[in-house]
Amino acid sequence: MTETAQPEAEQQGFEVIPHDDHLSRKCLRPGDARQAAAAAIQQAEEAIGQLSIHFDGWMEQEAARLAKARDMTLQTSMGAEALDELFQVAHDLKGQASTLGYPLAADICASLCRLIDRAPVPAELPGDLLSHHVDAVRAIARDHATGIENAKASALTEKLREVTEDYLAQIRSRVEAAEANAA
Repeated sequence: MTETAQPEAEQQGFEVIPHDDHLSRKCLRPGDARQAAAAAIQQAEEAIGQLSIHFDGWMEQEAARLAKARDMTLQTSMGAEALDELFQVAHDLKGQASTLGYPLAADICASLCRLIDRAPVPAELPGDLLSHHVDAVRAIARDHATGIENAKASALTEKLREVTEDYLAQIRSRVEAAEANAA
């Protein structure tokens, strides 16, 4: 747009904002996408590598937070607020643990979330099963059992998943039988 066109636009009630062409220099050009993606991934991996020295400490803090939420849940006899807090902490840890290098802790937290979420009567959840989940996460954090190759942690994770699924199946059967008897 020319210099003379600017005042004309203002007279008509709008403003012309000239564009700056510097953004076009930052855009990817055809053929650059793979290189840019590879560079971005490499930068992210380097950043995670630099932060990884802190992961063990973070994991231990998160495991302690989970234990505190579990303790409050048991102290309040599965009170709704405390159980919600336990679920939220487990859910957060489920999302973070793999990034922190603890995929088995993420799996255990997923099982714990499922247990809490799927229980028809949360107040009747078995405290010992909740505690086994939390204690397993704490043991994994304490022993720095990273990765999935730790045989004991893998076996424990699988067993907790099996027990949780068995418990939920039993509860579903009871609820269905009670509903059928009530009908």
